[in-house]
Amino acid sequence: MIQKSYEESENGKLYLIPTPIGNLEDITIRSINILKSVDIIFAEDTRQTSLLLKHLNINKRIESCHKYSEMKHKDKIINILKSGKNIGYVTDRGTPLISDPGNIIVDECIKNNLSVISLPGPSALLPAINMSGISNERFLFYGFLNSKKTLAKKELIKLKNLEYTLIFYESPFRIFETLNIIMEVLGDRKIAIVREISKIYEEIIRGNISEILNNIDTIKGEIVIIVEGNKNIDENKNVDYLKEINDLVDNGYSRRDAIREIADKYNMSKNEIYNKYKE
Repeated sequence: MIQKSYEESENGKLYLIPTPIGNLEDITIRSINILKSVDIIFAEDTRQTSLLLKHLNINKRIESCHKYSEMKHKDKIINILKSGKNIGYVTDRGTPLISDPGNIIVDECIKNNLSVISLPGPSALLPAINMSGISNERFLFYGFLNSKKTLAKKELIKLKNLEYTLIFYESPFRIFETLNIIMEVLGDRKIAIVREISKIYEEIIRGNISEILNNIDTIKGEIVIIVEGNKNIDENKNVDYLKEINDLVDNGYSRRDAIREIADKYNMSKNEIYNKYKE
């Protein structure tokens, strides 16, 4: 299906409206005008959105729709749009769907041939990489790693050999644990921690992971981690995985346990090692 975003239609349109991540002046004129013009606003946090609308002198009906209630509200939103009314969707800060709710609603709109219009605007990842001092020519935005250490390690193993700069979001409560996991899997890479973007306490911490861990006691606020891509992509190319696995088997390991041991040793997935073992 081809969406002609601004053609006249008997149906309403869903507008994804970015909101400031810190400084309220970051909101665009267009976002303000759309907030004024839509018939209803659905918000991740109605209290947060009410404060923003009050600051902008906008009086508008607001309903809640967060990541735990999208499934519950999607049919209601579709019916409102089919009645010809326009809806604005906002999250607490930044652009909806980018490590934020909204995906379920958008998917349902597309299934129903309803227009989805995403406005340009505030997002933490672009200012963060531009201030990081790390290459922004090619990068991968990953968002939040899994909160479970073992699963986060598996995610990082899949990213280890990428030459692209990596971008993660993280909370201040898990930042040091996450940095240790990143160093364990990816090595002691050059990183930048960018926090509180566009706020009065905005700060960029640059250095190798070990330097930061050894010299920084606390990191507070909204955090983006920029990690240098793999500069040693061929570091394991001369490893004889088959020999190492067979050596472990000769020493009493099962083949399965030997593959797992070598996978852990080289921070690779078991499937990668198994495929090399079969070669």
